[in-house]
Amino acid sequence: MIKLIYHKPGTAPASLQVEGSMETMPPVINLIRYDETTYEEISCGDAASAIGQLDRRKMNWINVEGLHDTENVRILASHFGLNPLMIEDIVTTQRPKIEETDKGIFLITTMIYRDTEQSLGVEVEQLSMFFNKNTVLTFQSENRKDPFTGVRKRLAQQGTLIRKSAADFLAYALLDNAIDHFFPVLEMIGTESETLEENLIRNPTKAALKDLFQNKRVLLEMRRIAWPLREVIGHLLRDDSGYVKESTRIFLKDCNDHVTQAIDIAESFRDLTAGLMDIYHSSLSFRTNEIMRVLTLVSTFFIPLTFLAGVYGMNFNTEKPWNMPELNWAYGYPAFWVVVLLTAGGMLLFFRRKKWL
Repeated sequence: MIKLIYHKPGTAPASLQVEGSMETMPPVINLIRYDETTYEEISCGDAASAIGQLDRRKMNWINVEGLHDTENVRILASHFGLNPLMIEDIVTTQRPKIEETDKGIFLITTMIYRDTEQSLGVEVEQLSMFFNKNTVLTFQSENRKDPFTGVRKRLAQQGTLIRKSAADFLAYALLDNAIDHFFPVLEMIGTESETLEENLIRNPTKAALKDLFQNKRVLLEMRRIAWPLREVIGHLLRDDSGYVKESTRIFLKDCNDHVTQAIDIAESFRDLTAGLMDIYHSSLSFRTNEIMRVLTLVSTFFIPLTFLAGVYGMNFNTEKPWNMPELNWAYGYPAFWVVVLLTAGGMLLFFRRKKWL
């Protein structure tokens, strides 16, 4: 789930040579040009092609899926005035952050969304974004899935608010979309926690414990993402550079509310997961105690029976006066079993009256 992309120790600052789980597939670069009346989606072969097709009279969204080709990343980012350290941040794993430049606002966040192909599966992907008055530039660390399908559909529909607004509203829509993906993940964890609670009470297993730790890892990752993301949105709300319009701040406040709500739910589920851990240990201890109780009672049943069998199994010579006369008794064997059964029955009755059974 968690993938780290980092510099090899000792690498010079601003280097684009990284280690870790980089996407090996060729990057996909798309350009969407739109205004209130027109919409165009263009597939670009490389960064130079995307830059050459920008239209200053319209809103532009360049989206790069996959960062394996760092040269394309460098060309695009440099065109919009990002410094080498910002470009380095794009291709390496970073916590959510925001920086202002002379040409726009640069921010990094992390998206987490459900992987419907796996049970309890989630995908974690870094999103780097730059926007100015008429252009949004986004970099997705992977190109296997597109979490922005809903935004693309709204852009393609004429008359929608996003088509009538500037680039800052598109940046808000992308951030809001990333935050909205928190809630299906939280819903999945909540549903799984209810199922785990029932299973842990009945039968605590290693598989259930593994699911608990998986939930805990997802919640910790959401906490790592959501807290600094709230700081990023707070910075956008206080921005005075002119790149964020007052009309967009209203929507950013709602975005901030969603992040806060996600944090509250994640914290509640963390407490619930800790409680389920306690239930697991308590159920396991109770089950162990039950097993030990049954084994102890079985052992207690057989202690007097073993004693009787041991005494009358010694086969002493009966010719001596102090040896066991019962060995020559015609009804000695049935009498032995009567004594054994009466002893076992008496112990059973005693245990039931004591409510040990």
